[in-house]
Amino acid sequence: MRRREVPTEPEVTAWPDYPAAVRGGGFVFTSGVRGGRTDAKPASYSDVPPEFAGPSQGFVLVDELEGEATADAWRAHGNLERVLACAGTRGDQILRQRMWQRDKRFFPVLERVRKIWQPEAAPSSGLGVSSVGGRCGGWFGIEGIAVDVEDQDCLGARQILTPAGDAANPSASIYSQMSASGPLVFLAGHIPIRTALPGKPVVSSFDDVPEEGRFLETGRSHPDARDGPIAAQTWFVYNEIRRALASNRMAMSDIVHVRVYLADLRDFGTFHRVHQHFFCDCAPALTVVGFDEVGHKGCRIEIEPTALRPGTLGRSDLSWPWPAPFAGPAAVGAGPLLLFAGMLGVGPGGRIVGSAETVAPEASDLVRSLESGTSSPSVPAQIWWAWRRIQECCAASGIGTEAIAKTVVYLRSEADLVAYEAIRSLFTAGDLPAFDCVFVPDPGPVEEAAVQIDVTALNCA
Repeated sequence: MRRREVPTEPEVTAWPDYPAAVRGGGFVFTSGVRGGRTDAKPASYSDVPPEFAGPSQGFVLVDELEGEATADAWRAHGNLERVLACAGTRGDQILRQRMWQRDKRFFPVLERVRKIWQPEAAPSSGLGVSSVGGRCGGWFGIEGIAVDVEDQDCLGARQILTPAGDAANPSASIYSQMSASGPLVFLAGHIPIRTALPGKPVVSSFDDVPEEGRFLETGRSHPDARDGPIAAQTWFVYNEIRRALASNRMAMSDIVHVRVYLADLRDFGTFHRVHQHFFCDCAPALTVVGFDEVGHKGCRIEIEPTALRPGTLGRSDLSWPWPAPFAGPAAVGAGPLLLFAGMLGVGPGGRIVGSAETVAPEASDLVRSLESGTSSPSVPAQIWWAWRRIQECCAASGIGTEAIAKTVVYLRSEADLVAYEAIRSLFTAGDLPAFDCVFVPDPGPVEEAAVQIDVTALNCA
């Protein structure tokens, strides 16, 4: 279970103040990697081995554009492999990765490159973001979790449970749908595309799901036109996840954590009603973020679960130490991991805070001094409260913040990162977690949320 930081060469590190990866519990948690160049020279097809450079068209402006994106994808995957090698593992042990994309219209470029680096690609989620931040941030960013094959705590080498070409549930791209290390199971981001049908149509209304999926339907055109798309898409995706789990002798009650990516935060309430329908008795920890683009073809939602096979490692749920913001526990212990719900800047009463007046007196001057340099004056106070809540959850679980293995932070603007770092340092001393940060229009499940922190810790209690 021992936590170890993994240093690496500076040119592959998107966040130089953080470790390239953290090892612990049998896993490697990678910080975000990027694909841009460290010098001022523009990336181009010349940065990619000639045999893999792709379809250069021979025209300057076209090749500059596509060549830059291709080189960025190539270098990002290469940097990920270097980080994994420094951590004593390999690309074929990646259990799941998330890929940030500045413009998802260039997804075909990313897919073509990934086929080369990852012939049997891990379960993945691909999200459109406002900005791929970090050192050398450009077109693409990648972060993930892999098996630590050299760790004595290793639960087992990666198993692909549902490959990309699974006949019953084919993937929308080349990624595998489900992988496992021992009893812990990692699913790809699932989207409302009927991949088994010709043309792979998107689910767009109640008409596209069976009667059992229409429990929110009213029969009136106005509400059904507004709520129907997200309700039908959410039901369809969860039903596909249920089928995928059942094919591996698991159930929805085995899900311990869910990340939900929305294209429009106004859908959060309707999503939440359908979410509760599937998790009546044993809800997972939940994180909900609003992205620039999820899936494709008009997808409003992407859902990425983590599950624990029944009858194996113990599960322990941590109740919210403050009024619950949404369904599910504040964190779930699943064997060696403690998986947090999305940590928001909520103060007394469980509501999103708005100013420095809400924080502890000893931090108010710092928080107030940071307000003018952020995208909104509420940002510093929300960051303080998010970390205060993380600290409280760690204490309630019998661990300290030094047990945190990884944080992924969602902010609106790169200007907010200065405030984040200044405030984070109040709560974490010494060893830092693996880290990534992306910039999205809606960091939390409601419009007022200016920050959300996705936390994975080692469950040492």
